[in-house]
Amino acid sequence: MALLPRIGFRKGLTLPALLLGAGLSLFSAQTLATVELVSISGVSNQDLTTLTKPLIYGGFTGGCTGDGISTCDSCTGAAVSGSKLWTCNKTNAYPNLRMTIQVSTNTAGASATNYLIKVNEDKFTPTISPTFADGILTVQMTWGEFCNAAGQGSSCATSFSADLQVGFEITNSGTTTADTLPFKVSVRAAATDGSDWFYTDCNTADATASIGFCHFETFPGDQKIYADNLVVAPGYPASTAAGINYTDLVFFYEEQQTAEADTATVARISNASPFFTIGVQETASPPVADNRIDGLTNGTRYCMVMANQDATGIISFFTPAPGHTTTPTPVPIGELCTTPAEVVGLLDDKKCFIATAAFGSEMAPEVQSFRDFRNKYLLPYSWGKSFVKFYYKHSPYYAHMIAESEVAKTVVRAALWPLLFFARMSVSFGFWATLLIWSLVAVSAYELYRRVIVGRRYRGEP
Repeated sequence: MALLPRIGFRKGLTLPALLLGAGLSLFSAQTLATVELVSISGVSNQDLTTLTKPLIYGGFTGGCTGDGISTCDSCTGAAVSGSKLWTCNKTNAYPNLRMTIQVSTNTAGASATNYLIKVNEDKFTPTISPTFADGILTVQMTWGEFCNAAGQGSSCATSFSADLQVGFEITNSGTTTADTLPFKVSVRAAATDGSDWFYTDCNTADATASIGFCHFETFPGDQKIYADNLVVAPGYPASTAAGINYTDLVFFYEEQQTAEADTATVARISNASPFFTIGVQETASPPVADNRIDGLTNGTRYCMVMANQDATGIISFFTPAPGHTTTPTPVPIGELCTTPAEVVGLLDDKKCFIATAAFGSEMAPEVQSFRDFRNKYLLPYSWGKSFVKFYYKHSPYYAHMIAESEVAKTVVRAALWPLLFFARMSVSFGFWATLLIWSLVAVSAYELYRRVIVGRRYRGEP
């Protein structure tokens, strides 16, 4: 602003030039007046996809407290109401956990005394006074304080979403300006009556909205188990809390001990058991990017249950498993247990004869092309799954025979090249587009053969 008097007293300065100078000065001041995010901690989860309005999540299940700085793990596996499976959160929030937000600014006049914090439309003063050093404002508030300021009570016992603003309120020349960074804070509080512990198996009953995935069956692979026949409830990915979506599937599992029955193994599974997380691709159909539980040992029997994890980190709606619940009705024990085993064949991921004999390596790009084709065009569909199961069942015998013959390997390698080209084109351009292209090529080749070869013979030409 000091630039205006100097411009105003220049000889011959026109009014348009003066207005332009004033506009540039104001624009410069507005450009400098920015608040940017530095860090967020003491929260269950955060989404920084949009830095102009970061998302903060708090997931409350009870069952644990911490040091007030870090979240706690409420997935302890302790039996509750006769079950070791119940809603929990490995990044659980609690009322006295301090949410810490740091923002930076180069705004002139910013200090620790003119900070501005608003919850929804109301100004908020935390118990811990904010600090300002080296251009960084540090704000701390307990989740209990925030929930109370949002009108939800200090126990954070209800699910809600609220707006939060952090920044400064600066008075200059009698004009007060707010310069803040907005946040969206979403909270999910677990049900206190256990109604979100288990899903009703939607393979035998209508799915209830907002419970996520509600059916799967185990299917063996090589050093893995496939979560087969996944079924999702209506409204996915929305959870039971408004504004909070499901993001992952979590499979808790146990290895079967010597001479142990499947029922006993399943009964040992808890929310503290080893687990495997599968990220969900919401726009896919079905909405799962990959249904493989990897890193298992061939020949060892595993039993597992599935649960749904949301953006707050809460894990809920477990598989109703025998030994854990009577309501809803437990799923058949045979759907939860299987034994990984080496499978030699075209569509298996590792140690297949295609990788070792035809293309020289299990990591060869040709083998990856077959994997991509399988994942995209076979496993998502019932007929494709049936084909994969049929292939896994009948291919090992023939695969071992081929692997023992160099001539057979060469023949099989040559026979697979057209399939490889088709698979790669399908992944790149789409299955139906590729099928159309190949059909046109086949018709053209046949027509060329009919006109040139057959026609020449018909005319008696050599």
